[in-house]
Amino acid sequence: MSPIKIYTEEILDPQTEIHYAFHKSLKDITVKHTHDFYEIFLIAKGKVKHIINDNEQVLDEGTMIFMRPNDIHYYQKHEKDEVELINLAFPKKTIAELFDYLGEGFEAERLLESKLPPSTILSSTEKTILKERFEKLQLIPLSKKSEIRTALRILLAEIMTNYFSKSFWIQRSSVPKWLEETRSEMQQKEKFVNGFGSMVEISHRSKEHLCREFKKHYAQTPTEYINDLRLNYSANLLMTTDESIPYIAMESGFENLSHYYHLFKKKYNLSPGDFRKQHRKNVIPS
Repeated sequence: MSPIKIYTEEILDPQTEIHYAFHKSLKDITVKHTHDFYEIFLIAKGKVKHIINDNEQVLDEGTMIFMRPNDIHYYQKHEKDEVELINLAFPKKTIAELFDYLGEGFEAERLLESKLPPSTILSSTEKTILKERFEKLQLIPLSKKSEIRTALRILLAEIMTNYFSKSFWIQRSSVPKWLEETRSEMQQKEKFVNGFGSMVEISHRSKEHLCREFKKHYAQTPTEYINDLRLNYSANLLMTTDESIPYIAMESGFENLSHYYHLFKKKYNLSPGDFRKQHRKNVIPS
């Protein structure tokens, strides 16, 4: 069966340069198709079978793929897995101007000329952060079209440089297995709450060696990474519970309340209280 072709003018607003979709089932995304625009999709939950350019892939949760114009693909259910998929579509013009800005050192041809579209697998923390960034695009009022377009371009620049650049792949391929496993295991709540001591114990390395290797490969200290995990966790608690802020700080691993306030405001540009007021939605009216 010949693929259906979807055109830019059919789904993309020329002023915002964006089409956002959050699919919670496969029923409306299984038709074999191609398009004349770019898109990035993220597997937010579950697994899915992806048939792309006559190749079959099983995509795990956290997989992110950069689709190019004229790639031909569709999805099929993987066993009994339910899948949630976030899709962000944008026109050729947006990518052309972004790649022009990034310059020859970015090696855009490597992404555009490969047989299969570029893909990467995000850690649980990376997936959560990026999902939140996608969702924030939806919080900008539709009347502010230029603001939406700018936010999209900022996000795309970060995605391309952080996850699809050549330097990213060189960096990730050189990370020692023990360090990747340590970083991944620290995403468990009981580990990041306990802090740096847990990381040292998991790594089976000295504090000095761990700090040196972590900073070398991830461009941040173990403490910065742990605090980022704690802050993400506390932000979710602020949005989804009515626990007190001191309780949430302690539950997230912060023993010093003023230090928690300082780090939270630095990351989110809001105090914990203001963040809760802005982001929490009550299902039960008070």
